[in-house]
Amino acid sequence: MSTECRAADQGHYVAETGSLLQSKCEIGSFSAQIASVGCTSATPGHYVDTPASTSQVACSAGTYNPSTGSSSAADCIPSEAGHYIPMAGADAQIPCHTGTYQNLVAMTSCIEADPGHHVPETGMTEQIICAAGSYQFNSGQGTCRAADPGHFVQTSGLTGQTKCIEGWYQPSEGKAECLQAEPGHFASGIGSVTQTECGLGTFQEWPGASKCEDAHIDHYVDTIGSISQSPCPTGSSQPLVGQSKCVWPFGVESPAILFISAGVIGILSLIAFLMIRRNRRVNLIEHDTID
Repeated sequence: MSTECRAADQGHYVAETGSLLQSKCEIGSFSAQIASVGCTSATPGHYVDTPASTSQVACSAGTYNPSTGSSSAADCIPSEAGHYIPMAGADAQIPCHTGTYQNLVAMTSCIEADPGHHVPETGMTEQIICAAGSYQFNSGQGTCRAADPGHFVQTSGLTGQTKCIEGWYQPSEGKAECLQAEPGHFASGIGSVTQTECGLGTFQEWPGASKCEDAHIDHYVDTIGSISQSPCPTGSSQPLVGQSKCVWPFGVESPAILFISAGVIGILSLIAFLMIRRNRRVNLIEHDTID
């Protein structure tokens, strides 16, 4: 008859002295050591579903368990949509980061947002399409990019912006369309951010123009932003295109100056005529005196 005491086996314990038998660890607990006086409860992220276990079982990736002493795989909770669990033995689920989402449960990773889409918050279950006026050419992004001035994004879900064509412009960002240049204005080149007034000597009667038209021969435009040209007044002319004024005879710039000039010429002519007559009379008188 043996007089030696035996150590409790793994998966068993002996809690009191003088015990005749060892006890099995109950489900939800385990013992990896010999000669244990108690069993260890399953830690969070694990479970023990058989008695006399020498180890605990980790919850599989995609599931988690926040409790201790769990006794069944059913105690492992699948991650919710918008969350993931990348490794086994987790005690909590992780929300998907911005730029990613997950629409299914019990998943080990999240899905990157597609180009033309974004995910602005953590824990989201779906991606959001970029609205008109914005775009995104990268995947896995938390925001969309607003269209730059001089550009537009006409529809939702696009991966790039488009420059305004000639005759159109856009001064603001985040717009779905460009603005047509107004009559009396133009927008040259693509990607214009402003329209420009037609200068002196030019005009534009139509909207959406990329340039202004020069005033025609015998016409003029004397104000900026004009939508039409004006014919030269009667008595004046303009032999060149793109001019802001007409010219009058003798190179004067206005009819008033012409009339003044004509009056001065008339007065000077009259004075000259009178002086000639006076000189002739003086000569006649002197001749008669000599005789």
